[in-house]
Amino acid sequence: MKKLIPLLLILSFANAFSQEYHFDYFVKYKFQSKQKKEKRTENFEFLSIVNSKDYSYKINFRAESKDIMTATIIDLKNNLQHYFHVTNTTFPLSKLNLDYKYSKRIPSAKKQFEDESKRRFFRSEFVGKQNDGLSRYLINEYTNGKMKKPRVSAEVIFADFQDDLSYIGLQFLFDYYEIYNKVKFEKNYIVKSASAKSENLEIVLSLESIEPQNFDIKINPNQLKFQN
Repeated sequence: MKKLIPLLLILSFANAFSQEYHFDYFVKYKFQSKQKKEKRTENFEFLSIVNSKDYSYKINFRAESKDIMTATIIDLKNNLQHYFHVTNTTFPLSKLNLDYKYSKRIPSAKKQFEDESKRRFFRSEFVGKQNDGLSRYLINEYTNGKMKKPRVSAEVIFADFQDDLSYIGLQFLFDYYEIYNKVKFEKNYIVKSASAKSENLEIVLSLESIEPQNFDIKINPNQLKFQN
């Protein structure tokens, strides 16, 4: 029994520091922003793979060139980012398509999000159902808790969905990761399209694709390579 105790402690230590992630949806949004004063328009594509039951992490993709794509797991629960080279972009993806490179620690992530939460104020209003069955909402962000004059006004079109993925489009629209703590709905939705306006910015967001996924990624302690 005495010989088993150190082994059990080692196994427990390894499991405690293993990073395990499950993913069930790939989501792609097209994003356009217009700077009014500068008269500049920018177009982006946001590609993410998420776990619909756990909002604390997701994979974001970035095209480094025509033939090279990288992926990053953003893990806010453990204050970590894991970086991968994408070896195959054919969907559905699997963990075999992601070649682990290194990790970075996110300094003071918890405090940063707590501080930001104190500065973000939202109100959502259901406008009605459209003829196509989609639901239209007005979502405003305000500069303070009095919520009188909106800083950003958005019209958001939601589609009913089997899981709640509403937060993904709203994250891109309002540039706020933890918006799921501020804007909640009684039904499961996904953002189909949206437009937002502020003093100097106009944003148009549209859902390009949503694909089921089913794979897990586990990074063991002996694999972890940290960079500053």
